[in-house]
Amino acid sequence: MAPTWSQQLPPVKPRALSPGDTVGLAAPAGVCDPGRLAEGSDMLRSWGLKVRDLPGCAEKRYLAGEDLWRAERLNELFADPEVSGVLCVRGGYGSVRIRDHLDLDLVRANPKLFVGFSDLTILLNRFVQEAGMVAYHGPMVATDLPRMTEKSRERFRRFLFGEDGWYDTDTGVAWRGGKADGNLVGGCLSVIVTTLGTPEAVDTRGCVLFLEDIAERPYRIDRMLMHLRHAGKFDEVAGVVFGAMKDCDAGAGPDILREIALEAFEGFSFPVTFGFDAGHLSNHVVLPFGIRVRLDADAGHLELLESAHAA
Repeated sequence: MAPTWSQQLPPVKPRALSPGDTVGLAAPAGVCDPGRLAEGSDMLRSWGLKVRDLPGCAEKRYLAGEDLWRAERLNELFADPEVSGVLCVRGGYGSVRIRDHLDLDLVRANPKLFVGFSDLTILLNRFVQEAGMVAYHGPMVATDLPRMTEKSRERFRRFLFGEDGWYDTDTGVAWRGGKADGNLVGGCLSVIVTTLGTPEAVDTRGCVLFLEDIAERPYRIDRMLMHLRHAGKFDEVAGVVFGAMKDCDAGAGPDILREIALEAFEGFSFPVTFGFDAGHLSNHVVLPFGIRVRLDADAGHLELLESAHAA
């Protein structure tokens, strides 16, 4: 496998926002609820940001619009010098469909805060690996900001503006001890598995891999982890950090997930933790994909070894 952009050169970091900056809303995937979108947008405005709302577009099935429209929206936001950040409104499904219309050269030339997760896992890792830009696994404007606690919203606000107090190192419990350094990559497990065998497959070599998901039965978690194992994605991984994995244990408790994971990781010695507060139905600690981190499973810490924003 040829080296990715992020292995050849350190990814460029976008700058943090300032009061008065404009953020553009993007819908690369599914349709969102207009009421919740308005609520989330109003929160951003209350923080002193200008919001470039979504232009009107006819929805297509479960998608926010035609593939070309969704991709062109992203391209336009990265090209616009007045837009300082791009915030996704929801996940669902659809990011993979805009592959051929997305201008990664444009993204590379105009690094901006890009935040999303779930189906946006594909875009986060493409921006790191192919565009050479740090991208951020974090809450979305319509599906997450309205339901988050005041404390977690304030933490996200601090992230956007590059203020202290936005990050939490707590990884939860250690499923296997040890320490590891590496670039942070990953996202939604079920989405990552769909990229295997494609140019969008996540490069895990020497990386700390974050995995999360929601409402997947234990046998499906088993199947997906074994699929990653057989695809060689654990062969050179430095460490694995699981999110909360909400409703993935079929009511049996996290021990069944631990058993499944450690079987999938048999023969490897990298550290493994469970319960980092990011992903579906979490409090959304933002994870900067593409920067160096240190996982200390024994201490329960995932430390950022460099700034998440441009100096």
